[in-house]
Amino acid sequence: MCMIDKTDICLLLLIHFLIGVTGQNFWKTYSVEHRPRRPETIVTWCTISDDEQRKCHSFSMANERDQIKVGYETVNITCKQATNKEECMELLDQESATMVTLDAGSVFVGGRYHSLVPIAEEVLDGGHNYYFSVAVIKKGSLDDVVSLHQLRGKKACFPGVETFAGWVVPINTLMKEGGMEIVDCNNHIKSATNYFGPSCSVNCLSDKYNPIGDNSDKLCQLCIGKIPGGRCTDADPYAGYEGAFKCLLEAGEIAFLKHNSVPEIIEKLGFSKFLFSIMV
Repeated sequence: MCMIDKTDICLLLLIHFLIGVTGQNFWKTYSVEHRPRRPETIVTWCTISDDEQRKCHSFSMANERDQIKVGYETVNITCKQATNKEECMELLDQESATMVTLDAGSVFVGGRYHSLVPIAEEVLDGGHNYYFSVAVIKKGSLDDVVSLHQLRGKKACFPGVETFAGWVVPINTLMKEGGMEIVDCNNHIKSATNYFGPSCSVNCLSDKYNPIGDNSDKLCQLCIGKIPGGRCTDADPYAGYEGAFKCLLEAGEIAFLKHNSVPEIIEKLGFSKFLFSIMV
């Protein structure tokens, strides 16, 4: 049980889920070894948003400027935009792309279903290669919450189903310590639906997580995507860690994020850190 200090940062019991992995880059194992050598190696980076695509193009131009080499070969980076990470993994499996950055929560899926392997990990400031899950609330809100059990019925903002810090860790913790009942043969989507109030967790209605089409849309009710196919998917404005934070600002009561993403997002969006409380 975690008591909330009304003036200081309040902590939620998730810190013991410190993890030794971060978002991984995946490369098909045969992508270099079994292809004929040539003066130039083409690496196709798969992206899932306009922001990622722009970042990839900037990286490509910087790489072309600096003439980065692997051995004796110059690396040429191209960018290919898909609709979501699942499509990116399929493109890698089909050899239509070479690399993609994935959340740690997708490590198993990438290896088990698409024959992908991690080749690099993100290293944060201070040399840390891990992150932990935190819950963020607006300062002075949720005064009635003094334990995990009292998160029941709250409006929650998740980066997306399958994200490690934003879904796997908090849902697992709430199942173990917060009174979340496991329903329908450990269907975590339905378990979270029964526990929280109207929320946003993109991809909860995708074919992968809703194979027979009987999931409630409750975890999509706070999502705001307008374009066709853009609501409650990776294209939703509330998708990802920054999207979940925006969801907290505009619609939700609590957001589940990576600890290191919170100060970055607050600074990027121009808010004061004193307007929020972090539940670790």
